[in-house]
Amino acid sequence: MTPRTPLRAAAALVAVLALGLAGCTSTTARTTGTSDGAGVIGIALPSTADAEWVRAGDALSAALRDRGYRVDLQFAADDARTQGAQVQNMRTKGADAVIVAPLPGDVSAAAPPSEGADPVVLFGRTSTAYAVAFTAVVEPEELGRAQAEALLAELPEVTPDAVDPGDGPSDAGSDAGATIEPDAGSDPDESTGPDAGTSPDDSAPVVAPARVAVLAATADDAWERRRYDAAVATLAPAAVDGRLTLVAGATWDEAAVADDPLDVADAAEDRARALGRSDPAPTALLALGDAVTRGVVTAVTTDPPADDDASPSPTPVPSSTAAPAPAPLVVGSGADTVTARALHDGAIAATVFADPRALVPATVDAIDALLARRAPEADVTSGSPEILRPDDVDTALVDTGWLRTDDLSG
Repeated sequence: MTPRTPLRAAAALVAVLALGLAGCTSTTARTTGTSDGAGVIGIALPSTADAEWVRAGDALSAALRDRGYRVDLQFAADDARTQGAQVQNMRTKGADAVIVAPLPGDVSAAAPPSEGADPVVLFGRTSTAYAVAFTAVVEPEELGRAQAEALLAELPEVTPDAVDPGDGPSDAGSDAGATIEPDAGSDPDESTGPDAGTSPDDSAPVVAPARVAVLAATADDAWERRRYDAAVATLAPAAVDGRLTLVAGATWDEAAVADDPLDVADAAEDRARALGRSDPAPTALLALGDAVTRGVVTAVTTDPPADDDASPSPTPVPSSTAAPAPAPLVVGSGADTVTARALHDGAIAATVFADPRALVPATVDAIDALLARRAPEADVTSGSPEILRPDDVDTALVDTGWLRTDDLSG
């Protein structure tokens, strides 16, 4: 064996350490662009798990490169402190401006920039952690209202005799593993589904008020809290009129499914499965947030995971003659592949989609203005979220390049 020189040995050690570190993180970074001196723009986005941020990163990078900038694009694997460190590192390396889609949580690692230095532009979400020069977002209230309106549009008319004027929001469903109890004073055998029997004259099915469960993201996410508040306020008149009963998620703390953004999709799946096992189960699920929607879609479109503690030869259980409960009506948000596929196949009724690519032109214009020491145009703080139903998938998502046709086939 040929002995290694100390220099070669040190180089080998550095390479091994770099590989080890790369294997321990799911963050992603890439620097691309021209070298014509226009400047370097950092882009700090939450995660590659959400199609929203992947498409936003691609669109922002392409638009900035077209104007001569180099781009430092990084994803934080849904960790706020990682994102804070990424932003700080971009500024330390001399980025001329930084575009951030801020995560909720502790971002103390990212001190606000001083006045006039490397301006920060917020994209997609707002935050109080940075001194901000420009903001381009779709307000969460618009998303929450649109989701609630989409759900209300899908609910059937309630049979008058099936309405209980005393019905209202309940406190059920606060924990992921909890079951939902019937409303106080109701008969456990009373039907609550949309086709729950026949009217007194036996001429038409009785349609009872919808039993609605609301699921949201992490409890510390003030941005998602605003979406939730708008959604519940939009549902409130229908609850008063007896069209629905809010049986889970009646408060923000009950609706939030997780404490860590990394756990949201799995926690939402667990919550949706637990709700489905309750008696009576909700007849409608409102999934607030893209990761929440992915979890709910998984719950309603796949079999539950096998129980590791289950006996290999379980005791046979007598079969029930009762018909299985119908799948709940689901309204979600976003257009991740799993969500779009479920919508295309009719497994969910609707999703509310706000294309982040629509915010890119104004964002890049603001970068140009800020680096030229000019005031940018007014913040873009509104948008037009779309309510997509199964027939809209091809035109809204495939024809616009958001998805490929193959993505819908699994």
